Amino acid sequence: MSYKNPVLEEKPNHGHYPACLGRLEAITKQGTYLFLYSLVSSFCLSIISFTGNPLQVIGWIPILLGDSAEELTVGMSFFQMFLCWSLAVLGVLGSGKKKLFHVILFWIYLLMFLTPIFHMFSLFDAFTFIIGGLGVIYGYRAPKNYMDYQQLSETEGFPSFSIILAEHEEKKKRSMDFNDWYDARNKQRRNAGSQGAAPVSAPVHTSPPAAAPVRQEVKKHDPTEGVAGMPELKINKNVNMTASPDRFRPKSGKAGRISDSGMKFR
Repeated sequence: MSYKNPVLEEKPNHGHYPACLGRLEAITKQGTYLFLYSLVSSFCLSIISFTGNPLQVIGWIPILLGDSAEELTVGMSFFQMFLCWSLAVLGVLGSGKKKLFHVILFWIYLLMFLTPIFHMFSLFDAFTFIIGGLGVIYGYRAPKNYMDYQQLSETEGFPSFSIILAEHEEKKKRSMDFNDWYDARNKQRRNAGSQGAAPVSAPVHTSPPAAAPVRQEVKKHDPTEGVAGMPELKINKNVNMTASPDRFRPKSGKAGRISDSGMKFR
């Protein structure tokens, strides 16, 4: 394919993903509008065909097969109605991966718009002219969309074009690599050490000889002196905590009467 959109060309580190995704969404959106319009135009043209009047472009085959160019028979009218709904079928097919059907649909609308200018079958050709003109407005981007879609289908990342992955690569490219930073700092430190003066040896200090340990006599413990040299406490009188005998007795007086119960334990 000779045509190439420079905006959609592949870039390192998935840099083409945002542009490709935006173009793909635009193609899908425009194709949806063309399909919806084709659905409405097929309905309108089929209503006109129900009256038995031939239409430009759509009615060329029924006119050739019929007996008159001014009025269609009942069978040819139904055949023209069937051809009118072919516009909607082309719109459906072009909404998928086969964008060529939208290009065909665009050329049909262009013929429907131009033909009534040079030759008219009846007054209903005015509706054909209007429908064809609106179809050209909705479908004039179809040829370029077809070529861009063909390029996108051969581009790395199609059809998702993950923006998350592209943002991750962009952030990774802008952020500093710690390993490179550490190697650069280490190299700079070595260069500074090699260019500086030789280090001066530190003076050696000799410590005096250690003094002989002094022996201490262990004094035997005298039990009358207390524990670990603490004076012994002399208690002259024992303190007894006394409480009232009725302090813990319930006021109801039922606590000590279990033994008087008639229940017997075995």
